[in-house]
This record gives sequence, structure tokens and C-alpha cells, in this order.
Amino acid sequence: MKNYLALKVSLALLALFGWLAAQSDLSITVTGQNLGLVHERREIDLKKGVSEYWLTDIPQQIDATSVLVESPGNAFLVLEQNYEYDLINVSKVLDKSIDRQIWVEDPALGQISGKLLANNAEYLMLLDEQGQLQILPRNDKQKVLLKDYARQKDQFITKPTLVWKVKVRKDGKHPLVLTYLTRGLKWRADYVGRLEDDDQQLQLACWVTIENHSGRTYKNARLKLMAGELNIVRDVFQRKNMVKRLMATAVTRESQFEEKEFFEYHLYTLQGRTTLLNNQIKQIQLFPETAVKVKKSFVVTSYAPQKVEVKIKFKNSKQNNLGIPFPAGKVRLYKEDGQDLEFIGEDAIEHTPRNEEILLTVGRAFDLVSKRNVLKTERPSKEKEKRTIEYVLRNHKKQDVLVEIIEYVPSYREVELLSSNFEALETKANYLKFKIPVKAGGKNRLEIKYLLK
Repeated sequence: MKNYLALKVSLALLALFGWLAAQSDLSITVTGQNLGLVHERREIDLKKGVSEYWLTDIPQQIDATSVLVESPGNAFLVLEQNYEYDLINVSKVLDKSIDRQIWVEDPALGQISGKLLANNAEYLMLLDEQGQLQILPRNDKQKVLLKDYARQKDQFITKPTLVWKVKVRKDGKHPLVLTYLTRGLKWRADYVGRLEDDDQQLQLACWVTIENHSGRTYKNARLKLMAGELNIVRDVFQRKNMVKRLMATAVTRESQFEEKEFFEYHLYTLQGRTTLLNNQIKQIQLFPETAVKVKKSFVVTSYAPQKVEVKIKFKNSKQNNLGIPFPAGKVRLYKEDGQDLEFIGEDAIEHTPRNEEILLTVGRAFDLVSKRNVLKTERPSKEKEKRTIEYVLRNHKKQDVLVEIIEYVPSYREVELLSSNFEALETKANYLKFKIPVKAGGKNRLEIKYLLK
């Protein structure tokens, strides 16, 4: 019995090593722009001389013009390449059977045989043995029989294939290094944050979501994610359980990815290997739950003065338990109401380097009301314009608040603040910023006068 088990284990290992020899290494680099780079090593069996080789197990969305073939030791040379994606289907089989004898079984007409003259989605056209032309409407219950079809030797592609014309120096198995680009591979960052009761701390974690719709499964692959915006020439031609996973995986403090700078981008390399199934959406944690200090603010802008937006801001620094490049993605925020965790809003962020601030728009404050009034407009000269603007704020909350008001001005004009009933926090080329206190249940107003030159 022990010998039998040992034999089974040995056979299993031989099968595994045989698979690894056929496809010894596979690496994928996924961008956020629906494009991936695949680098793999295979072993292929070739005959000496010039012959044709069919390379399968490639993605449907491969960019055949990007294929780079390397033969270590120059054992073979690819003279010509064709990408065959004309996969077999019923219409193609019938098209290749034109002028051949076929048999049609129809529930209404019985069995009819004859030479196939034409085929389309609606009709079959046959010349029967009596010389009559039969035009048969297609239907779901109709059966078509092609006898002795195997003898016809029609070549059909059952899966995407690269067909190479190769020149080989000697018979045998030769190593192949294959590199290519494919559409249908993309990734994004999904951030999940749990805001504490005092709104001053955020428990933040990040998952990467990888989508594979390239038309191929990648087994036991090394995975890299590239963050950044690549210049790509275009041809003219579910997350509801994420919060639970966040809480469950917060026991580990180690990231599953190693980050490094590469060219003008950032690469995140998965520690270990993974399998990406075709049409699969896979999520892997980028970094575990981390306590981050945040500041909540209320903001009104002249672009939408009737809205008092709720903002959350934090610094991406080591002092704030972060200090890593943040890939572009969506940040979803949650907060406990005393019993359950509730969703309070989300925002998208751009690629953010370390030591930069991240500002999130969470939503609109329900109990704060704002109104902007243009009190006066004057033109001292053709080139100058004087404006008097009023903001009225009302606070229906039970707590006092500070509201930040940003008055935007045209960036192509010089601005001079003439007067205001509150001191300006910032005076920039394209905006004026103020912070206005509003008592609980009360209101306040800001009046500003500025000159545009």
C-alpha cells in the first residue's frame, strides 16, 4: 500500500514538473488602462527545417503586433506570424460545406438531402437528388448532418492561436521566451475607511481589484500592478462584502505587495504567486487597516454656493501611519451609528505621492445652509471690475461650526482684496479663502469687496 501511494505521489509530481517544464514561468504586469504585459517562458517541440507551429493558450485580446519572441541559443527563428481568431461556429462549418452533400432533418418537412448551394441565418439552399432547388427556412428544431466530415480535413481554430512559420536548426524541445501586450487586463485601488466617533481618526485599508477579461486564464503567475498614466495610442477602430473583509484581515500588519519606483511610475509586486481566471474579478489587500488622523471641514465655493460640502482631509505621511504612494481609486467611507456600520459617502482620488494631502468630498451637510448674493458690480474702467459679494450662512446643528468659503475668480485676471468683514485665510491668483464661525442655531454673513484688473 505504501509503495502504491509513493507511486501515485511520484506520478503527480512528474505531472506537475511536466506542466512547469511546458510553461516554466509566467509574469503579468497590469496597468489601470485596460492593458497588460505578459511575459512567459515555455518549452516547444519543433522539427528541423522550415515548418508551421501553432501556439495556443494565448488571450483572445492579444495585440498580435506587440509579440516579442526570443529563442535562447538561437535554436529557431520565426519567419512569419499570423494571429488566428476565426473560431469555429455553425455558419463557418456550413460555409466550408458548400457544394458538398448534406442531410437536413426538419420536423415539418422530414429528411431532405442534397448539395448545399448557400447558407445564411435565415435559409439553407439545397439542390436535391431530383434536381429540384430546395429553400429551407432555418429553425431551432432543424438538424443538419454532415456525413464523414472528418475526411474533409477542414482546418478550424477552436481557440485563439498564433500560427508561426519557423526555421529550426535541429529537432527537439526548445525554450521559448514570449512577451506580448493584451487588452482586457486592468486594476484599480479600492479604499475602505471607518470614521471614528469624533471624526478625527480614520481606520483606512486598501484593496486592489484586478479584472481579467482578456480571454485567457493565467495560472501560478507572478503579478505586478503598475500605477501611473501611460501614454497609449488608441486604435481608430462587486464589493458589498469589502467592509467585512477589512475587519477580518486587519490582524496582519504586513502588506502583500512590495512597492518600488520604476521609470516615472510605481510598481506593486505581489509577494508569492496567484492565478487569474478568465472573466474573474480578484481582490487582494494592498495594505491593512491603519489608523490615520483626519480633519473634517465644511466648505462652500462660488461654483456651487448653495451647497455646504463635507470634506475629510489627511496627510499621506509616515507620521500619519502612511507615507506610501497612493494609486488612483475610489475611497468609501463608513461610520458606526451606535449599532451598525453605515455608508456615509465616497470619492475618487488621483495617483498621490507620499507626503501629499488627500482631500475627500464625503457629501453635503444637511443642517447647514448657504446663499451667495452679488450686492454690487462696478466698472471703474474698461479693464477693471469691482465686485461686492455676500455669503449668508445658517446653522441648524446643535454644535457651533466653522465654514470655509472659497470665492473663485478668473485666473487670467489679477485680483486685489479691497475689504472684508473677516480676515482672509488665503489670497491666491484664482481664489479668496475665508473661514467663518457660525453658532449653533444661528447665522452669520461674509461680505467681501475685491477688484479684478
